[in-house]
Amino acid sequence: MSSRLPDITTQYEWRECYSVGNAIIDQQHKKMLLLCAESEKCLESAGPEGCEKFHDLLHEMAVCAREHFAKEEELLLARHYPMLAEHAEEHEQFQIALSDFLFSAVQGKQDRLGVFRFLSEWWIHHILVSDLDCKPYLVES
Repeated sequence: MSSRLPDITTQYEWRECYSVGNAIIDQQHKKMLLLCAESEKCLESAGPEGCEKFHDLLHEMAVCAREHFAKEEELLLARHYPMLAEHAEEHEQFQIALSDFLFSAVQGKQDRLGVFRFLSEWWIHHILVSDLDCKPYLVES
């Protein structure tokens, strides 16, 4: 794993340095970045509309993550990525944490700040470090 975190922007805008060189994975990462930005907007949304928006965000992130992790792990397996088990474990931990947020939201406990922090940290530490470390195994030839 890289010891240096890549430079990031606080506006959640896609930058070419985030690319892993695979169109499908990059498109999925762009979608996840957009959802990070949406989670920030949810911090200020109030009332029933804000509640619904937050539930929609969590659901969309769950669907997006499931599809993304499956595709990424498929590519890494096919290309014999030596750290696949560890990488897949990071994916599993993300899904567990997101499930906890979803369960809490269904029970009426919306930790919007927690979700925002979680998604932001995930973007920084997994997408911009772990996934970029996999780049040689993801890049399209």
